[in-house]
Amino acid sequence: MQSSAAVLLERKSLPALNVSNTSKQLRLKRIGARYWRRLMRVGVPQNDAKELAIAVVRYTHLDRRPSFKQKRLIGRYCKHLCAVGLWQLELLLGQ
Repeated sequence: MQSSAAVLLERKSLPALNVSNTSKQLRLKRIGARYWRRLMRVGVPQNDAKELAIAVVRYTHLDRRPSFKQKRLIGRYCKHLCAVGLWQLELLLGQ
């Protein structure tokens, strides 16, 4: 059997979980799912809605520019993005 001191030392050597990063990831997934559902309600096909939701979340929350494929989808579904309130001028302009 190990002593309680040895157990404490082992516990301290384990890397701590980054709780704030994990909770942020979960929050962003929930936001993305919400955006995806909104886009599907206005007629965007499932796979395109998913890709658009990812692009919007990355742009608005992580300050990442959309990929070429995402830019094409944004152009194709810009009316839908506006209809559900997910538009941002820079995102729609592809800048």
